[in-house]
Amino acid sequence: MNKKSIITTAGGLRGEPMAPAYSATKAYQINYMEALRKKAFKAGGKIIVTDVRPGLVDTAMAKGEGLFWVMPVEKVVRQICNAIRRKKSKVYVTKRWHVLAVINRNLPFFLYRLL
Repeated sequence: MNKKSIITTAGGLRGEPMAPAYSATKAYQINYMEALRKKAFKAGGKIIVTDVRPGLVDTAMAKGEGLFWVMPVEKVVRQICNAIRRKKSKVYVTKRWHVLAVINRNLPFFLYRLL
């Protein structure tokens, strides 16, 4: 069994005004991975594609004022490795970002624009 994974982000689910190009490229990756996952399944499922969607990780990139839920690298790595081992198709890291992603994705635009 061949395993492939890519790091996208929960930030690719909606257009983000602070980083429009970043959210657009991550949205592309999310959809591209979904297409590859479907293609692999139709070809007999010999390739497992895992879409990893982390929130903010304590790295040089995630610095600034007002950031919340910044996660330690070790915890993130552990959850990513577990998801790949378990052959998950997608994983939000850490799990609390999944709740936020569901809310974010389903929030009507008239409310989303106010955030």
